[in-house]
Order: sequence, then structure tokens, then C-alpha cells
Amino acid sequence: MSTWLYSTSLLEGWFPNTLWVLGAVSLGFLLLRRRRRWWIFAGVTMGASLAACFGLAWLLVHAFYVWPEDLPPEVVAWTGLGAFAAAAAVGNIARGGLLRALAAPVAALCVLSLCALQINAYFGFMPTVGTLLGKSSSTLLPLESALKKHGDAVSFETSPVYERWHRPLNLAASGVMRHAEIPGTVSGFSGRHAHIYLPPAYLVKNRPKLPVLVLVGSQPGWPGVWAVSGNLVQAMNQFAGAHHGLAPVVVIPDPNGTEDGNTMCMDTTFAKTDTYMSVDVPDWIKHNLDVDSDPRHWAVGGFSFGGTCAVQMATRHPGVYPNFMSFAGEREPALAVSRQETADKAFAGNLAAFTAEVPLTLLAQRHYPDSYGFFAAGADDSEFRDNAVVLSAAAVKAGMHVRTAIIPDAGHSWKVVLDSMQQALNFMARPMGLVP
Repeated sequence: MSTWLYSTSLLEGWFPNTLWVLGAVSLGFLLLRRRRRWWIFAGVTMGASLAACFGLAWLLVHAFYVWPEDLPPEVVAWTGLGAFAAAAAVGNIARGGLLRALAAPVAALCVLSLCALQINAYFGFMPTVGTLLGKSSSTLLPLESALKKHGDAVSFETSPVYERWHRPLNLAASGVMRHAEIPGTVSGFSGRHAHIYLPPAYLVKNRPKLPVLVLVGSQPGWPGVWAVSGNLVQAMNQFAGAHHGLAPVVVIPDPNGTEDGNTMCMDTTFAKTDTYMSVDVPDWIKHNLDVDSDPRHWAVGGFSFGGTCAVQMATRHPGVYPNFMSFAGEREPALAVSRQETADKAFAGNLAAFTAEVPLTLLAQRHYPDSYGFFAAGADDSEFRDNAVVLSAAAVKAGMHVRTAIIPDAGHSWKVVLDSMQQALNFMARPMGLVP
């Protein structure tokens, strides 16, 4: 019973459809009254709720610098509808009979649940009831000794892995996920446990030295969001199934440390996460997993905050991560919509130091003829779609090999990842040595 409940989808199927019906009926109940004065009250309250939510969203971004970019209008509108439902419930309790006084809170709760469901559907952050409740139908195991590195030598492979691989008859149909701690030995940074995907080819007795894909999650988020919202295991298994069991080893570290942290993937006054991502993480991977340490066969990727981090790593450290995948990334890292505010918080007010580190600055100053970059963004997400276009143009000018995908019917959500991951992996397959 619990497995069925936890696996129930919040994005499609019977549950959201049922909540749509309940929400629509409940909104009708809250609205439908005979008195003309009530309709005037409802209209004014609806307008005020929407205006207040849009105004507050603007203030949080442009006055109080709580978020570095504007919230999507759809999200703010659904929030406004929820606020109206709460106000309408109060009006029904105050001016209705006993039946309305009892039913109005229930109706408001249904409308608020529908609004929350739609906001979640926009971002695709919590796909199931289990993720909403913080539960999972399976428990992620720690990385066991049998899956760790064989021997002490670090392997540097000049040849691509497909030339060294012969698919065995008993190859597993799918890879496995594990977790492990990646300490901040040099950076001093402390992140939550990394999640690790090991493809079928890694599970054989005499496993080949596989390429590496380092992924970074969204903010807010955690390393497991790639499996929960990004459907990572299925995506990697699909790729491996089409390539004789070969796929990169995927490591998902945590450069933020907390659910709502934002370190900007930089060395700042409050964290050295650039050092963590460029030194500690690759060193740990090379000394704990059986992988190819040749950086030409490595890539870094991410969604939203993670997509921004991926471009940062590739432009600042092409000798570590020459290849990258940026799904709906920002144009540059930010703590606020104001560049100066970001510099004040993270660089002791030194705007020049911050500007020197952002991808567009580096792309204008350097040349990257050996780098491959994949950009993706939602067609309905104008801000991040423009980010992808601007960054990809700058990357091409800097000599990178670039591909850009604009995903139809997608906003700033994990749908961008779900609909473009195979395209991204296929583009990265050649530089990572997985195909001729």
C-alpha cells in the first residue's frame, strides 16, 4: 500500500485530474453567491490578491534581493489564486450560513492544493507523493567496497573506451545508484553525500575504465533531485542499452551544502566551492572509482543552478572539465538581480573580481577549441531561453563545438532535462569516447 501511495504521480494521471475537478468545484462554491455586493467583493478581492502577489514577487527580487531572477508569471498567478481562495473562504464564513461556514475552509484547502499542484507541475520538482512526503520506494545504499577502485593506480586512457570494450553475454540490463561522502580535503567545504550512478559496463568483473559525467542539481535541491526529478537512472540505462552497456560513470556532488544554499559554484568570502568542484571532487573520483582520468573524456552538467555551475567549470577549468551540458542555466551566477549586491555578499564588494570570473567574460577572453558544450532551455522560459542563446553564441565565438536545443512546451522545469537528456548524451558520446 505504501509503495503504491509513494509512487503516485503528482504530474499526471488520476491524482492531479481528481484534484483539478475538486479544485474547480470548490472554487465555484466559493464564488457562487446571489448577492450583487458579493460579486463586487469577489472581483475586488481577486484583483487585490493578484496585484499583491505580483507586487511582492517584484519586491523580493528587485528590492530585497531574495532571489536572483523573477518568478515565472504562471507561478505568481497560481499563488494569487490561492490567496484569493483563502480570502473568499473568510468572506463565506463571515457572510454565509452554517453550511457555508463549515464547507468554505474545505473548499479553500482544495483550491490551495490545486494551486500548489500547478506550481509544482511547472517546475517538475516533486513528481510523486513519495517525494512530497520525503519518502522513496527504495533506499539508496552506500558505495560498497566491491564497487570501489581496484588497486591504487590512477588510469589515464589515451584511447576511447569503445575501442577497449567487448560486451559480455551476462551484462546487467541496468546500472545501479549509490551514495558516498566526498570530503572537501583542499577546499574545506562540507557537502551532503554525493549520489553515484554506475552503468552496466562498470558492474562486470574486469570493468573498463569509463568516462565521467559530474552532474549538479538545482537550487533549492539536493544531489538526489537528479534521480527524482531528472529521471537519471532510466535515462542513463536507456543510453547504455543503446551503446552495448557503455555509459559514463555519473557522480552528483553537492556544492551547496544545504537545501536552500547558494554558493554560486565559486570561491567566495563564504565558501570555496570552485575548489571543491575542480579539485576535491575529481581527485576523489579518480582515487575511489575505476574511471578514466583523461580529462578529454570527462564532462560536467546540471539543471538551473547546476547548468550555471557546469558552464562555470568548463570555462574556468577546461583542463578538468572540457565538456559540459547546461540545462536551463543562468547567464551568470548570482545572489541577487543586482551584480553589485552579489559582489557585496560574495566578493567583499569587489565587482571587478566577480566580473572577471563569470562565463561571458572568460568566453570573450579565452579560446576553447577542444571543448564541447550542450545548451538546452524551455521555449516558454524567455529569460533562460535567451541565456542559452547568448551563451551558446559566445561559446561558438570562443571556438567551442556547440549544440543548442530549445524544448517546446517547457518552462523553467525539469521537463527541459527529461526531453533533451538523450540528445545531450548523444552529443557528448564522441568526445567522451563512447562512440567512434
